[in-house]
Amino acid sequence: MTANATLSPFYRGDTKVLRFSFTESDGKALDITGHELWFTLKRDLADPDEQAALQKRVIFPAGTDAAAGIGVLTLDSGETGNLEPGTYFYDLQRVIPGAPPVVTTLMSGRIAVLPDVTRRIG
Repeated sequence: MTANATLSPFYRGDTKVLRFSFTESDGKALDITGHELWFTLKRDLADPDEQAALQKRVIFPAGTDAAAGIGVLTLDSGETGNLEPGTYFYDLQRVIPGAPPVVTTLMSGRIAVLPDVTRRIG
């Protein structure tokens, strides 16, 4: 299974859209209907999940996109607007529900949240 996405620095308060394309090893689309995607952003790796600066979960709904292996996770401006500028640790995990669930870390690393100039919209 391959997941293609790019995670680049972003400005505090901006909407960040992460688009993924999941494929089998032979290049065919992987149906991700019902699969979950978890995004976790922390200041320190030792922080418990409950203290993450941002954690978001999305379940890919049935439809043509999920059947074609396409998934989207959106961090809206309200979520990113609460972040302090700086460098964070992050990971993205795909979870296939079950007993036990199948968890795959798709990517992890460090990402910069950049300071914004405009703080008020509207």
